[in-house]
Amino acid sequence: MKIYFELPEIYLSNFERIINYTAELRNLIDGIFVPDLPLKKPTIDACALIGVLKDKMSEKEIIITQSVGHRSLAANKSRLQCIKKMGINSVLLVQGPYTFTKVNDVLDYAFSKFRIGAVFNEKTLESRIKGGVKFFVTQVFPEVNDLKGVKKISDLDLFLTIGISNKKENYLKLKEKGFNVPEELLKSDEPLKSVINYYATIADYIGKNPDIYLIALTKELDYLYMYDFVKRIKNRL
Repeated sequence: MKIYFELPEIYLSNFERIINYTAELRNLIDGIFVPDLPLKKPTIDACALIGVLKDKMSEKEIIITQSVGHRSLAANKSRLQCIKKMGINSVLLVQGPYTFTKVNDVLDYAFSKFRIGAVFNEKTLESRIKGGVKFFVTQVFPEVNDLKGVKKISDLDLFLTIGISNKKENYLKLKEKGFNVPEELLKSDEPLKSVINYYATIADYIGKNPDIYLIALTKELDYLYMYDFVKRIKNRL
């Protein structure tokens, strides 16, 4: 099992905080996901950010998320070209809520340059496998019924996305946004313990040793809290 963290959005506009954050994480994780926030407040240029991460975490894998629906074809290609020149080989492609470009045109270009990942979706699984997707990332709180096709990707990498917070209200906010959140977690007086048990059950169902993709549900998490969570999830899985 490998553990990857998503770089919290609060760090995406401050080099100093990124440097401090990655220094703390270096001995804890195997890689890092960099989110794509094209419609948020100004953030550090993707290539500049990659440069900082590669300097501070040269031995770790860096996976870049690209929200293709927010950009024109030319803008998508430009960003991907930059990412490739910086030595990045893996990209998680997501469409996003908008469609400013023909997604297939971006896919054709990206698949020729990168190891491509996609969000795990039972309905589109077959077509994505045939299309050449090499790794999948689950939703934050996947349901067992949504993972029935997981055996079809036994030879591909699968990231089990784990949304972590020590506060129940953050899970309630997530549900209000339309995400699936288990009722047992919302009712629990020990959300951290409940979330570990929930994801352990999902991992058991998956039937292999999935990589873990940790997402902070709050803008920022205390380092010691993250360390504790990772140690406990490793022991549980």
